[in-house]
Amino acid sequence: MNDSVLFSKIFARRTVICFFITVLLFMTCILRVAVISTGNYKEVQTKQSSYRITVSNLRGTIFDCNMTPLTNSAYHTVAAVSPTPRGVVGASRILNDEEKEQTLKRLADGKPIICNARKKINSTDIAFATVYEHCTSETPASHIIGYTDSSGHGVTGLEYAYDSILYSDKTVDAVFSVDGKGNVLGGVSPCFENDTSVLAGGLKSTIDVNIQNIAEKVSDGIDCGTVVIADAKSGKIRAMVSRPNYDLSAVSDYLTADNSPLLNRAITAYSVGSVFKPCVAAAALDLGKGDFCFNCTGSTYIIDRTFNCHKRDGHGFVDLKHALAFSCNTFFYNFAINTGAEAVYKKASALNFGMPLRIADGIKTADGNLTKLNRLSNDATLANLSIGQGDLLLSPVSMLTLYCSIASDGTYYIPSMVEGIVRDGKLKEYDKGKPTRVMSEDTANTLKKYLSTVITEGTGTLAQPSKCTASGKTATAQTGRYDENGIEITNSWFCGFFPAENPKYVAIVMCEGKPKVATALLFSQLADGIAELYF
Repeated sequence: MNDSVLFSKIFARRTVICFFITVLLFMTCILRVAVISTGNYKEVQTKQSSYRITVSNLRGTIFDCNMTPLTNSAYHTVAAVSPTPRGVVGASRILNDEEKEQTLKRLADGKPIICNARKKINSTDIAFATVYEHCTSETPASHIIGYTDSSGHGVTGLEYAYDSILYSDKTVDAVFSVDGKGNVLGGVSPCFENDTSVLAGGLKSTIDVNIQNIAEKVSDGIDCGTVVIADAKSGKIRAMVSRPNYDLSAVSDYLTADNSPLLNRAITAYSVGSVFKPCVAAAALDLGKGDFCFNCTGSTYIIDRTFNCHKRDGHGFVDLKHALAFSCNTFFYNFAINTGAEAVYKKASALNFGMPLRIADGIKTADGNLTKLNRLSNDATLANLSIGQGDLLLSPVSMLTLYCSIASDGTYYIPSMVEGIVRDGKLKEYDKGKPTRVMSEDTANTLKKYLSTVITEGTGTLAQPSKCTASGKTATAQTGRYDENGIEITNSWFCGFFPAENPKYVAIVMCEGKPKVATALLFSQLADGIAELYF
């Protein structure tokens, strides 16, 4: 084979190879264009030709029981201003005087801005949007709602417990058109991407914001303590306040503050004192032992020690009605022994005392403590329990089961804080379960009448509302702690319900230490405020 023929064959082979490589590259380019086209090429192009500023994160809403927003209820107007002569002129008209200098300087440097606008104007280089604030210093029920972190995830309260429902990765963004060098284009209006549909979904709580506001106002009389209000029939919590309070928009200011403002005292366990006495009374009444009487001389001797009444000269002969009204300790020491340790323990256990109550997914009360039955075989230990002392510890929310049972003819629901989930404007309600009968209807009705005597003639006269009737029980609980002067620190309680004849609401008031205002008086203010609103 001569050289010319060999060269021709080699050239032809190389030509074919180059052709196939060219075709392959061409097909690859076509495929790449097809992929981009079937994807969102327009979106990619838009992002490459725009400049974005994130204004805020969007998060689902926590509603009250009437679908009034507790979060995302406040809003303000923001403006996106292009760094153009028209933008500068327009910005000077919508800004407050203290904001103008710094803002106009940024615009002069060729940078777009986001600012709060005191009014809206017509300008092609300025866009306006309404931006909702998830929480502000005015947001109610801070200890129920809880707070979020910098990433927008819940840390405490309902925000934490239902973060998977409330969290959203969507944001409010201001979008500016730019040229190939990244300069904002004049004459092209900026715009906002603001998907407010996120705010329409979230969580429906049991809180009634109107009752919550009343409770928060009344709680100004508390330094450290709590107010809890529940629907008497369903156990749904309509208000929960813990003091001291904190600002949901400035949580970091309270992390090391005195008296632990971030602590939710409504679900924290405390010594309860005499508000436990109706539990002993219910146990005895159900056994048919409610006719017990005792001569209170101011003290009584049990086993090897003397147990005192708070009235050192004694109450004289008292029955159950008057022992509750005047909170006679010596009566209840002996009443509990006569009733029997097992009956008292079973009644307290049926009320879930000493057990955590799950009031929402991921939120429960403190365990507390109920004296073990084997220890109650000692009459002295049983005597201490009968007046809510000894090692008994219960949270204010836990006390709802007892007082809701009395108010609701002997049955109670586990207290709850959530009605259901809101999606696409529709509510998926949670099943609140079935009521637990813990005492007979006759027992509950008897205790309703007896507890009204506490207010009409007993230790709780300050709790008498002016706009409705009420029933309840006072307590001053020993804590075993002492101040710098050696005086024992006590917790003050008032637990009750109103109206007395047909109760609609149960209220628990607890103050750590000496309250600024008597808990009984705070209860009356709560009852009057709610009665004026709803009765």
